[in-house]
Amino acid sequence: MMYQEERLLKILDYINEHHAMSVMDICSLLDVSRDTARRDIVKLVQEGVVIRTHGGVALPQLKKEIATYQERLIDETDSKSKIGKIAAKLVQDRETVILDVSTTVQSVAEQISAKNITAVTHSIDIVGILSGREDLQVYVLGGYLHTKNRLLYGPSVIDKLRELRADKAFIGATSIQTDGLYFPYEDDVSVKKEMARRSDQVIVVADFTKFTSKSVYRLDFDFVDILITDQEVPNEIREVLHNKNIAIIQCEEKDKYEEDNIDES
Repeated sequence: MMYQEERLLKILDYINEHHAMSVMDICSLLDVSRDTARRDIVKLVQEGVVIRTHGGVALPQLKKEIATYQERLIDETDSKSKIGKIAAKLVQDRETVILDVSTTVQSVAEQISAKNITAVTHSIDIVGILSGREDLQVYVLGGYLHTKNRLLYGPSVIDKLRELRADKAFIGATSIQTDGLYFPYEDDVSVKKEMARRSDQVIVVADFTKFTSKSVYRLDFDFVDILITDQEVPNEIREVLHNKNIAIIQCEEKDKYEEDNIDES
């Protein structure tokens, strides 16, 4: 299972070399469905780095825009991988963990090494990531399929959550402000609240871009125990988290700590 960021990088590499790419080219190169290929095209067109053509995409006049966007994608993919690696280490053998719908939580799912865990999720992509592993159980929160957002939704998701008890919940965020986490849909907040209520520990995984993003519906920090991110948390948000006894784990600081320990040993 490949992140959208990774697919976009491969598409951009191809376009840089061949100047254009059809939907069928994308399907063949990346082994994805036409719907996935179209979603990737829409994303690239929205970002302004390619122009839409009949049946595909082509290079814009300025290749500089593609290069800048490629760099950003590489940074974002790398950040999510680092955050996921640290978060995955928090999962212990035989725990039950809830995994939210989020590309950063996907990175957590990819890097979990604990054995005999039960993973609970309503993310189609995370089900795909974990389905190849025989050393764990996957419990899918059933509901209606939201094809665009790659998730299952509806009242049955929350009903099933109410029947569960988990050791940890890993959730993402669209935006992080001084008064809480923000999401684009009201249903998102209802599901995440129930995930938090059903878990002994709630871990938010979010890269630094979430501190400058905006969204609509709020989840209070009272539901959160740990925030794992990749860069310095803005001072005003750090102060709020400190006052609420929310632990902050920053990838770069963690990396430096591990290097220092290796040097000393």
